[in-house]
Amino acid sequence: MKSYLKKTIQMIPCSACPNRERDMFQVLSPEQLEQVEHYRGGQCAIAAKTHLYQQGEKHNNVYTLFSGWVMLYKTLSNGGRQVLRYALPGDILNFQSDPEAPMTHSAVTLTNTTLCSFARPNFYTILEENPNVTLQLAQIMAEDVALSHEYLINIGRKNARERMAFLFLELYHRLKAQAPDIGNTMPFPMTQEDIADTLGLTLVHVNRTLRSLRQEELIQLSHHKLTIVKYEELAVIAGFNLNELRRQALL
Repeated sequence: MKSYLKKTIQMIPCSACPNRERDMFQVLSPEQLEQVEHYRGGQCAIAAKTHLYQQGEKHNNVYTLFSGWVMLYKTLSNGGRQVLRYALPGDILNFQSDPEAPMTHSAVTLTNTTLCSFARPNFYTILEENPNVTLQLAQIMAEDVALSHEYLINIGRKNARERMAFLFLELYHRLKAQAPDIGNTMPFPMTQEDIADTLGLTLVHVNRTLRSLRQEELIQLSHHKLTIVKYEELAVIAGFNLNELRRQALL
């Protein structure tokens, strides 16, 4: 993986942000958005396979993801890796309970990515001056915890087919919320190793399970694109209840 390299680009105004309906600033008035834009450090473009920050280091910025995919993961004491989640446009990055502590996880871009950056003191000023943003952030954090609980159940109590089906459908619905016209095909920049480290499986098990899902014509996966061929059957395998997840505001 490359180290953190960024290229500053021309900023898009917050009022014109295509992610505004999904990010923490959706509750702000146009006047308040101007204030946020004043505190924003800028927008930066980062190439795929680049670390934004790494576990154990101190990092001074908080980010909102404007475009692209970012994978968050934790390095284990044995050198292994556990993927925590995948950040998509509108998500917040590098916000943790103790702003002075080293990062508890690493973040690496899976695709070419654009980020909006905020110096940490400025980000906290935004929260102090806009209690409605703070409440929105608390809601987002609560949803992240609830989704983490779903993945904990997934890894701890489900077999490989069930885990993989849930991962595919969860990502599919998050992307479909952003782009309703994607049909049944979505970008899928993850490698088999990424899938293995997300679901607690070996590469051999991932390969075997993917082959089985393809042979049953439940999915198609090639050239970094995933097609959900038989949605209902995949949902049954995953135990995927879309209405329940929507009720919890997870999707």
